[in-house]
Amino acid sequence: MKTNKVILALLLILALASFFRIYGLGTESLWLDEAHSVRVSGQNFVSVIRGAAVGKHTPLYFIGLHFWIGFLGDSEVSLRALSAIFGILSVLIIYWVGCALFNRKVGLISSLLSAISLFHIHYSQEARPYSLLLLLSLLSFLFFIKILKQDKKWHYPCYLLCNILLCYTHVFGLFTFAAQIFFLLLFWSKYQSQRFKLLAVLGATIAALLPLILFMGSEGISMAQHGSWIQEPSLTSIWSTIRAFCGSRGLLVLFFFCLAVIAPFSIRKVEGTWILKKPVESLRSISWNIKPEAVEEFILLAIWLFLPIVLLFVVSKIITPLYVTRYLIGASPALYLLVARGLSELNIRKVIYPILIIIVIVSSSGLVNYYTKINKEQWREVAELVQVNSTKNDALFFCANYVQNPFDYYYRGELAKFGIDRNVEDAQEIAAFVNDAITGKKRLWLILSHTGRNPPIPVESYLIDRYGNDSLLLEQEFVGVRVLVFAVK
Repeated sequence: MKTNKVILALLLILALASFFRIYGLGTESLWLDEAHSVRVSGQNFVSVIRGAAVGKHTPLYFIGLHFWIGFLGDSEVSLRALSAIFGILSVLIIYWVGCALFNRKVGLISSLLSAISLFHIHYSQEARPYSLLLLLSLLSFLFFIKILKQDKKWHYPCYLLCNILLCYTHVFGLFTFAAQIFFLLLFWSKYQSQRFKLLAVLGATIAALLPLILFMGSEGISMAQHGSWIQEPSLTSIWSTIRAFCGSRGLLVLFFFCLAVIAPFSIRKVEGTWILKKPVESLRSISWNIKPEAVEEFILLAIWLFLPIVLLFVVSKIITPLYVTRYLIGASPALYLLVARGLSELNIRKVIYPILIIIVIVSSSGLVNYYTKINKEQWREVAELVQVNSTKNDALFFCANYVQNPFDYYYRGELAKFGIDRNVEDAQEIAAFVNDAITGKKRLWLILSHTGRNPPIPVESYLIDRYGNDSLLLEQEFVGVRVLVFAVK
């Protein structure tokens, strides 16, 4: 492909990626986890690091967001713009990975798939670490591939830095690193000049992670002993992850699977002509030469894609449930690279372009739903409802207590706020919390979100039993939040 055409195509893809990641950036409210990011990052530097550890997160993203807020403020657009920038850069980096592993055509196709990926777009519009996790996973593999293929000295410090930053962004960045080590061990005899230097990088990475291990060790032990909100995964969890990588569209899963399967083969037309109006006759007339050509690259991408998924699944089964699809975002580029490689081998423009158009159209249907429907919890609307309809004789009661964070981001009133743990079920304990909240008050606002159970909610049931059905003055449903107002006098 000519350089000028490649540059133009890449710029258009980056423009498309930028549009999808910036459009509607501040339309929806911050949800619970984003509010946690704001609360942690808005503190002083030392508290940011400590707060990240308490939340069982590595600190790099929150440190970056801390300084970002200092320069640009903490509006929804500002908070999410940092992730959007990481997402846009990821589209560029996956192009470079595709070029390093295969060629420019694969680089362009994979960057286009990433640009329109609903999975990538979603996490590029959240004030959370996952977009940075994606970017650093790509950079880590970029330098790993360059070491395998070129073995230049300056690649090693860059690779080391990427891996350290990756693991300080999210603990599951270790799975990306593990995939690379597994591939190296698999091809140990081939990369004799690189293998010991790569092992030295491994040792240096582990040494650099010791402060993180010591700092977060107690939190990890606590999670292993007591568990968390995450449910134990099943085999359908892996299927759900692959579907999410494909944009949650069944047709895309089929297309991606077929294209990924042919990725390790070279497909060349020997004779015959493809006529779009006569597909059956065309298939009969064409002779193909099919042979393995990119087997090692295919194995690398397969390990990159599946090893983190399998490792996280096994850890979740043996130690404690940790399997969440968004934690595996660093593995998703491997799928797009496999698909891009398979599509690039269909060396007939009349085949490649229709398939690309179908992928874009099907992806667009998912994007239309994403941009036209409310996906995040409506805390802005909840705060406005309370602001407009509350009186000084009201109190706010949160169940679960930690959902107060996103409410506080929007609420500017002065009502007293109380909370209760979502797991409290004992009636006497509930009564003690409620009595504390209603002292001197006439109405109680009950705000329910992330309760972790189906109705009836114990606090709601308790209030109805105590004050009667007629005490319920208001009930309103929002996305992810339910608000009830009770008369308590």
